[in-house]
Amino acid sequence: MKILSIDFVLVGFLSSVLSLAAQTARPQATPAPRPAGQAKPRYKAIWERVNYTEDLSLNSVYFVSAQTGWVSGGNGSGAGVILNTQDGGKHWSVQWGDPQGKDAAPTNFFFLDATHGWVLQGYNDLLHTTDGQNWVAGAKIDHYTSDYVFTSEKNGVATSGGRALYHTTDGGRNWNVVNQCSAKIQVDGLPRNVECNWNKIHFPTATTGYATAWIDHSDIAIVGKTRDGGATWTLTLTDVGVGYPSDLFFFDENIGFMRRGNTYSGQLEKTTDGGATWSPGAAIKGKKLWFVDSEVGWSFYGRELRFTTDGGQHWSSREFKFPVEPNAFSLTARNSAYVVGDHGMIYRYEVVPIEYTAAGALDAPAMPGK
Repeated sequence: MKILSIDFVLVGFLSSVLSLAAQTARPQATPAPRPAGQAKPRYKAIWERVNYTEDLSLNSVYFVSAQTGWVSGGNGSGAGVILNTQDGGKHWSVQWGDPQGKDAAPTNFFFLDATHGWVLQGYNDLLHTTDGQNWVAGAKIDHYTSDYVFTSEKNGVATSGGRALYHTTDGGRNWNVVNQCSAKIQVDGLPRNVECNWNKIHFPTATTGYATAWIDHSDIAIVGKTRDGGATWTLTLTDVGVGYPSDLFFFDENIGFMRRGNTYSGQLEKTTDGGATWSPGAAIKGKKLWFVDSEVGWSFYGRELRFTTDGGQHWSSREFKFPVEPNAFSLTARNSAYVVGDHGMIYRYEVVPIEYTAAGALDAPAMPGK
């Protein structure tokens, strides 16, 4: 019995050794790698609210960086203000006007950089800042101005009364007519001399600029071009698209887009030869067209964002549950934008870590990284 007991123990021992050896020799299973497409995202895009605390209708916004920007607005009885933030909307300070006052609301900002900016106020006042903080009057502009730009602190171009392009060399204190819009077109095979109306201006460089005009009851658009900062202009006609030209944006001296038609059924046209010829492109809604680089561009129609990530060849849309419809937007980078609206509404577009939360934040599409 003793020997049998020893044999039994020995057999049990050998069995344990062999089992352990087999386990050691057997290849160990490893977790299958996560497919690349299923990798857990590290970041997300959101709209975060950074509202102003007064009940004002905010109508214009311009940011020169993700942190530094200006907003303007007022209400039905005045209360015109210019607001500024240096921390991405966490805090807003009044730089001009009074939220309880009677001044007309400023609108339509234009900035050269973080210190030099302009904004229309009242019937024909043009407020100006040279330090990004203090706004002064003194310059004037036509009451019927639909667009204006400055290429330096002194040199600027504006539309005036529809038909005229005006030019200033003293910062807007004096303006001279440099073009009265007119053209010779063919209607049913017969020549006609017609008047036209300038409406949009864009300068991709300090010297080269473009302007668009429309002719009543016609699908012909007029494109003006200057090579001397707006002092002189040459005009070309294009009938590629349908509807009046409603916005304009150029990447450089040669490549640009013109939007044709109304806000809900517009179409893009593209030029690659400095406005000499245009080719039809995608349909796009919205009033304002803005590209932050040669690939990413935005346009808003109500609460709906239309955006492209391939230079305007294709456009996608997303609708957001903003409390009110945006009145204006400013796109500063692929990961930074702002929209403003009535009742002090301000939302900031940003890309944040996936764990980030904020009260009232809205999901947004993430733009591709550079």
